[in-house]
Amino acid sequence: MDDGKVIIIEGGIGSGKTELSQELGIALTEVSGSPALVLIEPATAEEAGGTNPYLADYYGDQRRWALIMQVHLLQERFRMHLEAQWYAMSGRGHAVIDRSFYGDVAFLALQHRDGHVDEREYRTYKRLYATMTSFVRLPSVCVRLLVEPEVASRRIDERASRIAGRRCESVVDVGYLRRLDEEIDRVVSELRLGGVTVTEVHWDQDRPVTEDRHAAVRALASRIARTPEPTLTEMHRRKM
Repeated sequence: MDDGKVIIIEGGIGSGKTELSQELGIALTEVSGSPALVLIEPATAEEAGGTNPYLADYYGDQRRWALIMQVHLLQERFRMHLEAQWYAMSGRGHAVIDRSFYGDVAFLALQHRDGHVDEREYRTYKRLYATMTSFVRLPSVCVRLLVEPEVASRRIDERASRIAGRRCESVVDVGYLRRLDEEIDRVVSELRLGGVTVTEVHWDQDRPVTEDRHAAVRALASRIARTPEPTLTEMHRRKM
């Protein structure tokens, strides 16, 4: 096959990014005939394979841990982007990233807006972010999951009851989820201006019937596979 596409999934906490990323990887493999690479968002240290040892501390003292947690996530996602870029450009298949480091900016911006990160810390993060993103091509497609904050809040509570490492997220309220959605929309708008194809997907429905969910994900995979590649200039465009 030709060079694969790098696809990023963006949405708020509890929007269903991780599960969709895994399912989309399977569907893209079926559609293209080449194995898709799926890179999952760093989770908590308590979860199997988790790589975010700061999440519980952050929810306990956001002012103390906000910047260091976001820097930690930034370097983790930078490695994911490089791996996805190499995989796609080598012609091995498509690569799906469960939230990008572009989406991470939404969290840092909100923490700055809410007073958990001061202006000096915010400027430092932005300089680090600008340096890292200059080494990575923009993704081909951004899938923006649209989920009502009330639905996301219910999913967060359900996940917290199942997974010990995510119980700290039970403090997340609907107001925070609304503000986060506003910041994510700003990031996605910047990606669109940079030449990235943005596909908005309403993902409020849980789709408990396997066949219905598979059909929805496969339709999304087919749409992505048909999406024309942006030009090289567009893929390197930067707006800071």
